[in-house]
Amino acid sequence: MSTAGVPAWFHLFLDVPRPRWEEAVEFWSAATGWAVSPPRGEDKQFVTLVPQTGDAWLKMQAIEEDEPRIHIDLDAVDRDAALERSVSLGASSAWTYDGVPVMRSPGGLLFCHTLGEGTTPSCARAEPSRVLDQICIDIPRSRWEQEVDFWTEITGRTPEQTKSPEFVRLADPDPHGGLRILLQQLDDEAGEVRAHPDLAVADRATETCRHEALGAETVGVSEWWTVLRAPYGQLYCLTDRDPLTGRVS
Repeated sequence: MSTAGVPAWFHLFLDVPRPRWEEAVEFWSAATGWAVSPPRGEDKQFVTLVPQTGDAWLKMQAIEEDEPRIHIDLDAVDRDAALERSVSLGASSAWTYDGVPVMRSPGGLLFCHTLGEGTTPSCARAEPSRVLDQICIDIPRSRWEQEVDFWTEITGRTPEQTKSPEFVRLADPDPHGGLRILLQQLDDEAGEVRAHPDLAVADRATETCRHEALGAETVGVSEWWTVLRAPYGQLYCLTDRDPLTGRVS
């Protein structure tokens, strides 16, 4: 099978309602410790959070909608092939922005087909205590099998069952390869697929206090993760995964 339409790199976008934009950018820069790029776009609606070393995978977008959301950009050297492939797997068109196809997964999660440069990005995890490195795709039970199949095929990654039956990890062939993807089966029977970002942290209690000092609110605490709400409303998790390897110790 040709790999022309298979993504070589993934970008996680945090989509923020315009009235909370400056607050959200300041929060995530402080939370990650990453620098904010100069804004770009016709309305200065895009920024990238740039790690100290390696290529970036975390970006932000100001949106006109009232609620925050998540989407993924899938880089490929042949965007037409990637688009054709995603449609054959059940994706549908949402709209087009500046020539970029904006799509929905079979369960409704937004993603974009973007052009890659055909080179292998470099990824360095220099910060030993924390890294925002994972998107968790939250899938209602009735959509579970279809979405697992879709994201497995569209990313070209191998599904791995975790210790918890409700989670499937899509393994990157490169263990330090940028954005990680986790699939979570929700208790909800129906509804649209959604997503949230995860941070791997070395000391969850300390990081929770730090995030609360930045304005986040703790929503719930589980054995391996803590759910927080950013000041502008985005839910996210701090997890006990190792920031360097991405795995639970």
